[in-house]
Amino acid sequence: MKNLIFISTMCFAIIAGGCGKKSGSEDEGGGERAKATVAVKATTVRRGDMDVIIRATGKVDALRKQKLFSPVAGRVTSLMALEGISVKPGDILAIIQTKESQAAIVGAESLVRSAKTDEQKAEAQRALEMAKSSENSIALRASVSGIVSTRSISEGELVAENAELFTVIDLATMMFVADVPARDLPSLVLGQRCSISLQAFGGRLLSAEVEAVNPQSDVMSQTVKVRLKLLTEDPAKRKLLKTDMTGDVTITTGVLKGVFIVPKAALLRNDESNSYTVVTFTPDSLSVSVSVEVRGMTDSTVAIVDHILKEGMNVITEGHYALADSTRITVAQ
Repeated sequence: MKNLIFISTMCFAIIAGGCGKKSGSEDEGGGERAKATVAVKATTVRRGDMDVIIRATGKVDALRKQKLFSPVAGRVTSLMALEGISVKPGDILAIIQTKESQAAIVGAESLVRSAKTDEQKAEAQRALEMAKSSENSIALRASVSGIVSTRSISEGELVAENAELFTVIDLATMMFVADVPARDLPSLVLGQRCSISLQAFGGRLLSAEVEAVNPQSDVMSQTVKVRLKLLTEDPAKRKLLKTDMTGDVTITTGVLKGVFIVPKAALLRNDESNSYTVVTFTPDSLSVSVSVEVRGMTDSTVAIVDHILKEGMNVITEGHYALADSTRITVAQ
């Protein structure tokens, strides 16, 4: 009887164990069948034309800046121009009394003060009148039309010979100097149109064209100074221009016709091989990487070419980084 009870218990345990193992296998198999998917965002490839552009930064400058220097050492006896004043050729900016005339007058005035007798006073007065009558002063005149931008003297101040006193800027010669990366020089041609966005203008664009390229590059920044001629004839805009205003410039160097265009976010770059890819997916939602050649780029879009690409094809813009091929994806709305 005891043997029968033991055999019955063992059979029950074996049956129970077999059932549990079968249930676990079914769970594992179900887990394998329920593969996880990666959520991504996507857009479609479109065909169109894209401008080929160069982007650079720079500042406003003037071709004609007249710096006025003192022709003699002496004293500024009259100051007739301040910063911001408009002048034209021939206008007097300051009058400078020569050091010799000043010394003669100061000496004669000293004699007048120190004279004791009437004879000494009369003689000193004659010397003072002679010094004043032979007084020599130089008028400092502008030779160009423009605006006084800097002034380094005040009335009554002593100045040295050849000291810089004023700077006059000719507003008609205002231009923009762009620091263009040296790598972009092969596509740069004189006369190419461009647009300038000045920070002080609140984003309003000024039209310009490439006028000259400096033959020397900057060894540190590897940029080249490129002079841009301002084409705007609006006097109100020109009046607002000031030297050293900074801004960004976009130079259009050509047009790519009939290229495939995708958002910049769709492009992946391999730094090791210096190559680019986009990630598309099959009708059954499996990811596929496609090597592409970049022909042009703007702030938000990229022009690419590849024989596999077709207009209307889907490309992933989010969630594609490090995404392995044949990964099942789901496109988020």
